[in-house]
Amino acid sequence: MAMSELDDIPAVPAGKVGWPWQSCAERESKASDERNPWPRITIVTPSFNQGTFLEQTLRSVLLQGYPNLEYLVLDGGSSDDSVGILNRYGRHLAYWHSRSDAGQADAIATGFERATGEIYGYVNSDDILLPGALKHVARKFMRFRKTGVVYGNRLVVDEDGKVIGRHFWPYFLSRYHWACGQPLAQESCFWRKDAYWDVGGIDRSKFFVLDYDLFYRMWMKTRFLKTRAFLGCIRVHGDTKRARHDDIRLQEMALARSRYALREPGYFRVRVMNLLDRAQVSFDTLAERVFGSNAPCTDARGERE
Repeated sequence: MAMSELDDIPAVPAGKVGWPWQSCAERESKASDERNPWPRITIVTPSFNQGTFLEQTLRSVLLQGYPNLEYLVLDGGSSDDSVGILNRYGRHLAYWHSRSDAGQADAIATGFERATGEIYGYVNSDDILLPGALKHVARKFMRFRKTGVVYGNRLVVDEDGKVIGRHFWPYFLSRYHWACGQPLAQESCFWRKDAYWDVGGIDRSKFFVLDYDLFYRMWMKTRFLKTRAFLGCIRVHGDTKRARHDDIRLQEMALARSRYALREPGYFRVRVMNLLDRAQVSFDTLAERVFGSNAPCTDARGERE
């Protein structure tokens, strides 16, 4: 989607400032960007009664300024103001609908069945992408042709978009990382089309661990590449699935560990993993202080921290 196509994007509501209400231009353009065509990226957003945050999610994707974007939103028949928001932004979306479905996994799987992109990713309707994320991961995929998945760090934001935490993910993943839980963030993870379909895509039967299950299956078959950039934000609020259904998460995680024969590390391995992971966090923190963030803005409101 070209930037000229966003000239008539809906106006910013009164009192809203910073990202994703206002655009945040990249700090620099690269000469190679002009020579090489951008790969097509498909982003899918599953949506259901998250009208409070949905517009911010839409803008965080559309205002990326990515020249070859396909954005699909699949709403599960929301009863709040989500449909009105989608109607206002509809002309900027490759596809959207609002109708009953079988849940989040079903919506995402349906979206990717319609996808025409070379690179996939999905952003939940209460989370956001940070500016420059799509060009950043596209450059990684163009440079590292054998890489199937690119993932980065993420910010944690509250209901108002204020940054309240940071998650740094390991550069080197092991089965013990997966045994302990999900070692990377869904809204900061992108993958090639072939990597997705080679493992059969999203399991529609999963309620909570749909991303964990997909990423583990891809990890077993393709190369993962970690970038130190902050690519997305997870939003913490009282109506998240984890807040409402943590018991289901624990049950599905236990079943996944059993299915994939993942043993939790013992005391010694945990100590070694923690030591290595802390060293990687220190590296990312030091690199950011010395070189700056790889994303143009590191605060969801468009401010420097």
